[in-house]
Amino acid sequence: MENLETIPIDLIIKILSKLPAKPIARCRCVSKLWAIKGNPYFTDMFMTMSCARPQLLFSLRKSREVVFFSSPQVGNLDENSCLVAANHLMKFPIDFSSKIRGPVNGLMCLTNFQYGRKGNGDGDIIRKHQVLTLGTQKLSWRTIECCISYQYPCENDGICINGVLYYPVMVIGPPNGYALICFDVRSEKFRGVNIPEEILLLWGDDDNMLKWSVSLILVNYKGKLGVLLQDMFSFYLWVLIDAEKHEWSKHKYVLPSSWKNVVAEANILIVGVTSTNEIVLSPRNLSNPFYVFYYNIERNTIRRVEIQGMDAFRYYNVHISLDHVEDVKLLQNV
Repeated sequence: MENLETIPIDLIIKILSKLPAKPIARCRCVSKLWAIKGNPYFTDMFMTMSCARPQLLFSLRKSREVVFFSSPQVGNLDENSCLVAANHLMKFPIDFSSKIRGPVNGLMCLTNFQYGRKGNGDGDIIRKHQVLTLGTQKLSWRTIECCISYQYPCENDGICINGVLYYPVMVIGPPNGYALICFDVRSEKFRGVNIPEEILLLWGDDDNMLKWSVSLILVNYKGKLGVLLQDMFSFYLWVLIDAEKHEWSKHKYVLPSSWKNVVAEANILIVGVTSTNEIVLSPRNLSNPFYVFYYNIERNTIRRVEIQGMDAFRYYNVHISLDHVEDVKLLQNV
């Protein structure tokens, strides 16, 4: 045993790169040699490999608890249905007022809106915008100014595309209404984008609540911001062509005849659009069996994927995020 050669570091990196993030974290406890989780070459390589195999992230919530699972994001299969296993990640307590937002580069966002009043008693809501820059020696939040006047963010999920964060807001009138806010992470500048009138009419019309998705769904469509709505027979997609000119394009996709056979009577919600141009839908609550549906825009086909392994959390509320990746970078405490 004394003559046993040390395992080359290149071989260790190759072995660990095949593992999920959780076992890699445990490997840090083996020895200094195995503690390569903070190695820049390894973390960059792991992120590249993780991006090539995106996952669905399931956030299961009930009362003051949230449980996270992940599963492979199965794309563009020829089969009408298939089965995949979910991997349990973690669970932790959560406040009633907290909202779960989609992940970016392996980081999950939990929001907790707290409203207050200004000291002068004029009734305005206090809004603070803060930025935390990761990767610095000293982590600290910085307050930045937003030049756009709005009442509060809507309940809908925002989305980050190519370093720009988009989220819908209620605009202070007159007239009152809705708009999209763009925040460029690089320049730390805010910009407003007008929402097409047709979307606003459908979104805010109570008569369409049974026909249309109640929420305005923001999606990443071929690297551009998209707004997605669905009625009984079609999907409607608006794509932001030019943010400065507030220019949008509209697309309509008629559902295939196989839709009813695959989806049946399931009460499903739009999750988003994958990089392979498939619209993902799922039920609001966890059931047994639990299915995720993929509608292929280009092929006009629908397929069903059964997710197994979450039976113990039946009837929990389900929030699904697309394109989840695992990141093994070490972060300091904030």
